Amino acid sequence: MDAPLPSPEVPVPAGEVAKRTLHFFWLADCSGSMTGAKMATLNQSIREVLPEIEEVVKDHPQVRVEMRAIRFASQAEWHVGPAPLPLGSFSWPDLRPEGATATSQALRLLARQLAISNMPERGLPPVCILISDGFCTDSAEEYERAILELDTLPWGMKAVRLAIAIGDESHYDEQELLKFVSPGLRKEVGILKAHNKSDLLNHIKWASTAAVRSSSKSYVDESVRGTSSNRLQTNVVMGPPPAPQITDSSDVF
Repeated sequence: MDAPLPSPEVPVPAGEVAKRTLHFFWLADCSGSMTGAKMATLNQSIREVLPEIEEVVKDHPQVRVEMRAIRFASQAEWHVGPAPLPLGSFSWPDLRPEGATATSQALRLLARQLAISNMPERGLPPVCILISDGFCTDSAEEYERAILELDTLPWGMKAVRLAIAIGDESHYDEQELLKFVSPGLRKEVGILKAHNKSDLLNHIKWASTAAVRSSSKSYVDESVRGTSSNRLQTNVVMGPPPAPQITDSSDVF
């Protein structure tokens, strides 16, 4: 029930630019520890960034972004999906916090959608952004299996995967989250740490827009190099993430 068929190839009229699909996935923690400012800021930040992503896409007429979202607490389920929505039709319903932190379930739900049978033949590297404030409450073995599944899928390896950690470092496992991040981005970007509301807003905006820009540019770069249309650039360059914001104590999570 949660495996939509890949979008069919549609003939392109003469004079129009052929588009490639960029699948974008939000993975959002809505466990009980997200209550209050964390949850409110996350909801607001994702709503605010959608128009900014649309602006990025305007610079890449060959790209069509389709978006969906997974929420996870005591279990993982679709927040928006499983069928992807065009970016212009995507809206963010409020997440409400409760329960535990079933991160591995969310990763396996993502992995099912990144299977070859569910992805376009000539798509762009998917963008996957994980946002969490706590330790995964599934077993360590389950988490490792979920990461291994992502890392062995062709589209899981090609994806631009980023993680945003919310709150005090003692409340989450940095190495656990780092395993989700694309291997090529672990040194360059690492974990984006949001200690306050300003950090979370800035990290969500930077991660989503920079990832879409990098994935979109991979299409242009392969055209310039004259490589095969089925070959994707996987070593995307993100640039430096935003610096932490200095704020008053009322802004700290």
